[in-house]
Amino acid sequence: MKALKHALVVMDKPKHDQIAFQRALALGKALEAAGDGAPELQLKAFVYNQAVTDSSLDVRDQTTLKRTLTQTRKTWLAEQVAKAEAQGLKAKGDAVWTEALARWTCDAVDSSAVDLVVKTVHKSKTLTHTPADWTLLRQCQAPVLLCTRKRWAKAPKVLVALDLKRKDRNHARLNKKAIEAGCKIASLFGGEVHLVYTITVSSVLSDLDIVDARKVQKAAATQAKEAMEALAAPYGIPKANMHLPLGKVGQGVNNTAAKLKADLLVMGTTGKTGLKGLVLGNAAEKVLTRAQCDILALKP
Repeated sequence: MKALKHALVVMDKPKHDQIAFQRALALGKALEAAGDGAPELQLKAFVYNQAVTDSSLDVRDQTTLKRTLTQTRKTWLAEQVAKAEAQGLKAKGDAVWTEALARWTCDAVDSSAVDLVVKTVHKSKTLTHTPADWTLLRQCQAPVLLCTRKRWAKAPKVLVALDLKRKDRNHARLNKKAIEAGCKIASLFGGEVHLVYTITVSSVLSDLDIVDARKVQKAAATQAKEAMEALAAPYGIPKANMHLPLGKVGQGVNNTAAKLKADLLVMGTTGKTGLKGLVLGNAAEKVLTRAQCDILALKP
C-alpha cells in the first residue's frame, strides 16, 4: 500500500456528525502509532447556497452573502483543524465555494499530491449512492474511502473483494493492491483480513442439456480456490478466511460482508479516463450499489 502523505477529507456540514473526519483522524493516529507517519489532513468544507444567485439581490448583496457564508464556514473549519492538531496530527482547512463537490475533488486530485480521499457515504432510500459518491468512485484517480455510520469493531474485519475471472495485468495488479491495502489497514487496527470472490455460472447453462452446469460450477470453484490461495500465500491469510460464495456478484460479496459483520470492504475498480471513465466496471457497480460497510475503492 502506497504511503499516505496527504489525505483530502470532504467535511460534512457543521450540523452533521463528522464521520469522514473522525475516520481520517483514527487512520492518521494509527499510522503515527505504527511509525509510518501520519498523513497531512486537507480538510475541505464545501459551501454553496442558491440564494446567492437570486436575481432579486444586487451584485453587492450577492457578494456580501457569499463572503459571509464562506467566512462562517472557515471559522468553523479552523476549530476542526485545531481538534486534529490537538491529537498530534498535521491539518489545514479550506472552504471551497462550489456546487460540484465531486468534480472539484477529482480535479484537485489530478492537480496536486493527494494519496487518499475520505468522504462520508450518502445513500438514498434504495441504498443507491448519490451522484457525488458515484462520480468519486468512477472518476477519482486517488483511492476513495467512503465511510458509513457503522462503528468499526475494536479488532475490525476487513473484507477484500477479488476479481479472479479476468487474467489481464490490470486486474492482477488490482487484486494485489487490494490485498496489500486490506492487510495494511487490518494490521494498523489489530484486525483480520478475509478474501471473497463470487463464483457465477450463467443461468443459460442450466437450460442446456449438453452442458452439465454443476460440473462447470465445480470446475470454476476449484480454479478460483487455487487462484485465491496462491494470491493469499505471501500474506499469511488463513484458508478459513477465504470465501467463495455462489450466485450473483453483488449478492455474494455483500452477503459475505454481512455474515462476517465486516467493517471495511476493499476492492479494485477499473474506471478509466475520458468517456470510459463513466464505467466503473460491471462487477464493482453491483457490489458497491448495496454495500453496507465502509468502502475503500482502488484504481490500477
